[in-house]
Amino acid sequence: MVQSTKSTNAGSDFSVSLLAFWVKGNVSVDNSFLRVDIPNTILFGLIPAGKNKDTSPLSGITNIYTSSSYKLGAIFLGVILALIGFSSFSNSALLGFVLLLLGVILVGSGIKTSLSYERSGIIKTIEFPFFEANHVRELEEEITNKLQAFQDDRNVRMQTEKTMAQSERHTKDIVNAINGNDSTSSDNTSTGKFCPNCGSLLADDAKFCTHCGTKI
Repeated sequence: MVQSTKSTNAGSDFSVSLLAFWVKGNVSVDNSFLRVDIPNTILFGLIPAGKNKDTSPLSGITNIYTSSSYKLGAIFLGVILALIGFSSFSNSALLGFVLLLLGVILVGSGIKTSLSYERSGIIKTIEFPFFEANHVRELEEEITNKLQAFQDDRNVRMQTEKTMAQSERHTKDIVNAINGNDSTSSDNTSTGKFCPNCGSLLADDAKFCTHCGTKI
């Protein structure tokens, strides 16, 4: 039988932003539920703003997959800052370096790895920075394995219940058949007649005894 045991695997912690990589979220899966607790961020991931929390039963999840996406606004802004920083090296090396570094970080923050899952016909998507791609794929594999184990367990339980129900119906049929035979015998005894000569049980409409031939 499926038991719910909450995962405490530290590997389920994810960075949710490239710029603020220390801001962590958690996605975990156990034998019954997929749990999501991811902070939302604003200003290209610099500031946490609220949370995305969800607990989905595995029985309701029908599909899960990963993909890559690109935030063109962040990438475009990053490229501009990088170009400005590169051109500023002649005037101020420090300013140029800062702008160049910020531009590269913004470009990187615009490349996302997404984990999507479908629950009851609704697709939910969680985005992670690109450097979490391998971690996200490992999580996808873990969730897929849990889903497969859950489905296998449910199929076994359904087959067991079906077999038990069939066995119960078969037993009832046998009992009913036996009771039906007893009932028939009882009816014959109570409503039939006997041969006055040999005492054999006869049908109600018998004219002669089928045992000794005596006329009734």
